[in-house]
Amino acid sequence: MKAADLSKVWAGPDNSRLTAKQQSFRLPTHVAAKINALCDLYPHRTKTEIVGDLLASALEEAVKHLPAALGEEWGRDSNSGEMLYHAAGRAAEFRRLANKHYKAIEKELGNKEAGELYSDALLVSKADVEEQS
Repeated sequence: MKAADLSKVWAGPDNSRLTAKQQSFRLPTHVAAKINALCDLYPHRTKTEIVGDLLASALEEAVKHLPAALGEEWGRDSNSGEMLYHAAGRAAEFRRLANKHYKAIEKELGNKEAGELYSDALLVSKADVEEQS
């Protein structure tokens, strides 16, 4: 979810699932003030929904920029002909850890047959890896 889409999301229905356990943390005062302002602007949304959507948006952006390294060769891109590799490094490790935690959280919610959060292969090219440097 892109940050630019949040106001549209907040105008529609919420279909998200919540974790079984509550998570609590303190925020910087300027962040808390901005979240409270968004709660005032969208009174039909709970603070949990707003914070969850903001975190989802920020996480999506942060994950895009996790460094990747070239792993095992995958094959050529059918459009460009460029050689692609399975990603290694932080980007791949993030996906592995996110899948592990997702399955554990789903199990807590009673879903014993949870799939993976990231089931597709993360592929990178040499150019992708060089751009990160």
